[in-house]
Amino acid sequence: MAKKKKSNNIPLPILIIICAVLLYATYTSISTLVLAIWGESVMGTVDSYGSRLDDSKAEPNRSRTVSKGYWFVANGKEYRGHVMYKSDEAWPGLKEGETRSERIRYLSVFPYINKPAMLC
Repeated sequence: MAKKKKSNNIPLPILIIICAVLLYATYTSISTLVLAIWGESVMGTVDSYGSRLDDSKAEPNRSRTVSKGYWFVANGKEYRGHVMYKSDEAWPGLKEGETRSERIRYLSVFPYINKPAMLC
């Protein structure tokens, strides 16, 4: 009796998801490196801030999830951004209408690629 060969093909939807995740990770890594090397700096305004304690026993700089919403002006146009990252940073939350200043790095030829300078 003939033995059936097992197929090692990955289903197309799973392959698409894997490729999308890898492309996003590559974009994030390359954009951070490009901003660090060729990015311009400007003072931006943080208008939303949140810090959530995830694990008090986590390794250094990994105990909280921080989210920031910010905006800045480049070439006479306003751009907005939002980031989430792990940190031990624990500023108090922003009250209604309160803002903070923070240095933002952006790519001068395409300012939609931007991040707070401390993440570059």
